[in-house]
Formats: sequence, structure tokens, C-alpha cells
Amino acid sequence: MENTSLNSNSNNISMTTLLEWCGKHNKEEEMRSVFLNMDRTLKYIHEHGYCIESFSPTDIYILNDKDDYIQFRKLVELSSDLEIRKKMIQEDIFKSSIIQLSMYGNISLNTLNIDFLKENFDSFTIFLPNDDVAYYRGVIQRGASVYFCEFALEKRKRDLEMLSQEVGNVSEEEKEKVNAPVTDDELTNKKVNDLIYRQINGLRDAAFINLLIVPLVMVGILIVFIITTLILNFIG
Repeated sequence: MENTSLNSNSNNISMTTLLEWCGKHNKEEEMRSVFLNMDRTLKYIHEHGYCIESFSPTDIYILNDKDDYIQFRKLVELSSDLEIRKKMIQEDIFKSSIIQLSMYGNISLNTLNIDFLKENFDSFTIFLPNDDVAYYRGVIQRGASVYFCEFALEKRKRDLEMLSQEVGNVSEEEKEKVNAPVTDDELTNKKVNDLIYRQINGLRDAAFINLLIVPLVMVGILIVFIITTLILNFIG
């Protein structure tokens, strides 16, 4: 993989909105895979100090028709206030779960009443993968702040443990993959996101540099002022 950033100006990059992609790839396993990668990307963006400005399915792109090449088009910086920052991340996770449910059920966001959804969540579970209902219930009804990719990983660990207890033939290699601090899927997704979102690292670095420069300039001005005052007093 070349060490170049992916963006909409590149002639070699095809861009498909999430809305269009789910219209063509409407099998449950295909949609679940893209949603797992969406949340891995969301977590990556949060870890780099940004959140999502728009969760519209027309502002989220799948690049080159690869379900792990996810691009959120509109980002904003997370607040420096820790409490506000937590709420912003929680809101992103909530909105991500809403867009996922709407894509599973082919429900327009314009007609989806969030309060009605919360009060009548059981009526919407028919659209969701059975094994993932608990996740969406936790986020949408109870306000849990958990990434879908983390839920899926924990569930996979529990399933492996149960399988191991029942039949005792889970390979050590499989156990190591699941229990690794960084899974193969996460590592691959990080490399992809490093390409797609290179600009947010640059923006954050630039902001940090500016924070360093401003105090140094102020110190320099103060030193010049002090020296000038001393010289004038000496002359006087």
C-alpha cells in the first residue's frame, strides 16, 4: 500500500455514499461488516481529537467499494473540556447506531422519530441481526457509550470461551488473535485510516505548534519591553 493520502480529489479513488452502498450490498453480513468498520473509523477519529459533524448517509463514503475504506466527510474538533468531550463522543456513538439501524431497516432518517424509536425499540429489533440487538438497545435506549466494534470483539471472546468449555477444541492461534491487544482487523483498519485521515494529524500538529509559538512570542515581547525600559531608565 502506497504511503499517500486518499481524498476526493484523487482521480483513482471511487466514492460511494453509504446510502448507495447499502442499496447495492443489502445482505445482513455485508452491512454488518461495513458498520463494524464505520465504528472502528469513528473510534480512530475520536482518538485523534475530532468528532463527526454530519452522520447523513450521503456524507459518509465507502472508497473504492472496500468496506474498510470509510470516509466521514465532515469533521469538527472535540472540545478540550473533558465532560463536554465525553458527551460529544457519546452523541457520535448514538448517532452511528441510529444510522446503522435505519440502513438495516431501509428507514429514511427524515421519517424516523427518535423518541418513538426509544419508546418502541422492540418493534424495530426485527431489522437487526439477532446477536447485535443487545448492543443497539444499550446505546439507543440506555445511553451506553460503547463502540460497536468493541461490543463485537467482546462477544467473540465470550463465544470462544463458551465453545472452548463445551467442546475444548478452540485453537491457541484463534485465542491469541482474539485476545491480542490489537487485533488484525484493528491494525488493518488503522493503516487504512492513517491514509484517509492524514490531514487531521496535520491539523492537530499545527494547532499544537501554534499553542507553543504564542507563549514564546509573548515572552519575547516582554523581554524586549524590559530591556527597553532599563535602557531608557539608564539614559534618563
